[in-house]
Amino acid sequence: MKKALLLLATLGCAMSWVPTYATTIAIDLGPAGRFTGEKTVNFSGLNDLNFNGQALSLDLVFSGNGFVRLFKSTSPTFLLLPMLDVFGAGTIKNPTGSGYLFDEAGNPISSITSFGGSVTTDPGGEAFRLSLGGFFPLLAGGTFPPDIYGAHLDITLPNASAFTVTGGELGLFPSALQRWHNQFQIGDVPDSGCTLFLALIAVVMLFSLDAAMRRCRSM
Repeated sequence: MKKALLLLATLGCAMSWVPTYATTIAIDLGPAGRFTGEKTVNFSGLNDLNFNGQALSLDLVFSGNGFVRLFKSTSPTFLLLPMLDVFGAGTIKNPTGSGYLFDEAGNPISSITSFGGSVTTDPGGEAFRLSLGGFFPLLAGGTFPPDIYGAHLDITLPNASAFTVTGGELGLFPSALQRWHNQFQIGDVPDSGCTLFLALIAVVMLFSLDAAMRRCRSM
């Protein structure tokens, strides 16, 4: 009997130490390039999910080793916002929890900012977007953030079984009035032909200057 109790206690301790793994959702950011203004991309992985107050641990990872690069000129209110497309009837609260953006090595960059409030739909049902929480990487303080490779979320969904997830959206919102503050980059972007042409001009000018200086010394 004592051996049986000891075995059960050992199993109980082992189960309590089982790690909780996050569900990974791959997000395709699309082709690499520099962008001005907002950009929204779709993702799936939570479709047909009903809200019953469950806790979720999610890793939103940009596929193809993609990343979001912010510039010194990018608006400090740049917002990275994961959202769920939802359909249902009645009133539903926003999810709550915590999370962070991470770099290529998985190191945290910026913490989540949770939004309160709720959404009330028509009695017959209505489609809308439900925020999972927003990230403001340029307001996090410290050094300028490195490239963003994804986001981790630990959230508790609302208890509202009349609502179902139909899809997902990831919004990239610079939210600035000046065009040059609305710029960001997705993935590696090679130097354009214009940049190479300017570099060539600079090299030619340096050689011309050197030749002129040599002539001056010889006179």
